[in-house]
Amino acid sequence: MASASICPVYNPSHLDTQRFWDRELVRERPAIDVPVGLPKNIASPLAWKGADIASKEPEWKLDLTDEEVVMVEKALLGFEFKFQDLSKLSASTFELPTEFSQRLRKLSDQLYNGVGFQIIHGLDPTKYTARQNMIMYAGISAHICPQRGFVDVFGKAVIAHIVNVQASKDDPKSTAPAFTNVPLSFHTDNCEIMAFFYLDTALEGGQTVLSSIWQTYNELAAERPDVLHTLTQPWVLDTFKPVSLQPPRHVRPLQRVDSDKLPILFRFSRYPITGFQRGRNPELPEPTTAQQEAADCIQFRAAKNSITLPVVKGDILLVNDMALFHAREAFDDGGIPMKRHLVKMYMRDPEQGWEIPLSIMENEWKTSYTPNQPDGTRVETWDVAYKPGIEELSMLNG
Repeated sequence: MASASICPVYNPSHLDTQRFWDRELVRERPAIDVPVGLPKNIASPLAWKGADIASKEPEWKLDLTDEEVVMVEKALLGFEFKFQDLSKLSASTFELPTEFSQRLRKLSDQLYNGVGFQIIHGLDPTKYTARQNMIMYAGISAHICPQRGFVDVFGKAVIAHIVNVQASKDDPKSTAPAFTNVPLSFHTDNCEIMAFFYLDTALEGGQTVLSSIWQTYNELAAERPDVLHTLTQPWVLDTFKPVSLQPPRHVRPLQRVDSDKLPILFRFSRYPITGFQRGRNPELPEPTTAQQEAADCIQFRAAKNSITLPVVKGDILLVNDMALFHAREAFDDGGIPMKRHLVKMYMRDPEQGWEIPLSIMENEWKTSYTPNQPDGTRVETWDVAYKPGIEELSMLNG
């Protein structure tokens, strides 16, 4: 039986939220310090509250001018004329005028040293084919973060389609929360820079929500250092996949990193703890009460400090996945199968990226950013359009 002090379900209710904060109001601060080697506070522009940055849109949104959209279309045509293989996409093959390219390149500074996310607004995906949309998406992104990552468990695909696969009676009834229309709890994807291209948005709801990991850490360090101790211990996370495809993950959600730029490595998802439509593997050890309580502390604090993004159809969003949690509102597609359609990619900027020892990175990160061929090269698969079943190959699903 679940403890009365925890919320055992993936999607907490408003009542669960109120109960959590009622308990926190009367809780005494534990008489312990943060774990040895971890900071007591992280002072950084990446440690923010949503209420403080909501009015600072110029820091996190770039509106493309009509002239720049024309430049993007010329770069698209130029790439199509010279190349068939989409893996050839780069800043040099998706040719933009120098001034515009530099304007995009500067967005990397905001991703790694500013607020940690950027919205690029101004494209209309209805004007282009599915393949052309992918070329523009990856081409623009390459001017910001030159390196692409793999998004599937095999380390082959560079595109993931985020759609509600339960949109009709014939679609699967058991899946991960990312591929339904329910709210997504706050989580990370174990990549460096995560990107979404909003091919279409929902009829109602479905907005992306962000929250600072480092702000959550600071609050836990000040008020709940016991939770930080729990997070530095080993956890067993279910992947809800066959062991041959993706075995359970043995991780420490919070780790120290010997880096001037990255004070902590904090990776988290509520889904492997609570399950969703698929329950946790009964052969795995059950999450402890302390782990479930830690999951609640992360969820409710992240929600308190979050910002709901004003993204619309055609927007590109880039998020520093090592500094920000992301979540999603519930949505209604109005009976239109898979109307809301996001395309996810993993990226990084080798020049700006934080140096992280591979020894402490989870297998998903290594699979994303290291070569997938014995000779040290990379071969990429581009699923330009959604195909039923490919969602099951995503590394992490909410």
